[in-house]
Amino acid sequence: MPKATKKGSMASDGIKARGFFRLQIADNGKVVGDSGWKENTVVNLGFQDYLAATLGAVAGSKQITFAMLGTGTAPAATATALDGEITDAAATRCAVTPTTIASKTVQFAFTLASNVYTAAKTIQNVGLINHSSTATAGTIFSGNTYTTSALATNQSVNGLTKWPQQLVTAVRKFSKLQGHLFEAICSQARNIVMFLEGSTTIMGGARLAHGIV
Repeated sequence: MPKATKKGSMASDGIKARGFFRLQIADNGKVVGDSGWKENTVVNLGFQDYLAATLGAVAGSKQITFAMLGTGTAPAATATALDGEITDAAATRCAVTPTTIASKTVQFAFTLASNVYTAAKTIQNVGLINHSSTATAGTIFSGNTYTTSALATNQSVNGLTKWPQQLVTAVRKFSKLQGHLFEAICSQARNIVMFLEGSTTIMGGARLAHGIV
């Protein structure tokens, strides 16, 4: 479908929903590592099984119930699992606590407790999934990487994922609206000046006279 132009009846601007996550490493309650807010990648089966199928109550639809950490790369669009997921200890997947914010954002909070890992790890990716067991696997919904972080066995990880991130899309839309308003104000200002000066402007071959009669 072609994009509508400014002269068309359909608006050309749109808002894309995006998910974001943030991880913090804690040592005795003190934050010693912070990924900052990073954008998620929703995989193809994430859109199909978790979003489209769930909305349609289609058999086989999935819901996010656990988060997982890993040592690998960001998931590709065709991924079904988290690359390098840490699975060498019991309960390495973290149960999520879902809540809704302002009716349009769902938030998943989770914690990897200290001493779950039996050896120090270098973590660098995270993902959301629909199953607690690494043996059963499940299907990944989304995930991404962050700056490589050393995690000691006595440290915990607190995670927060939001989908979509309404604040980001709202700010972008407001900034774009500001630009449109500025252009409109400038255009009106030019028209007023031309009117007061009684100037004549040629537009599209037609002469438009401006002045007080």
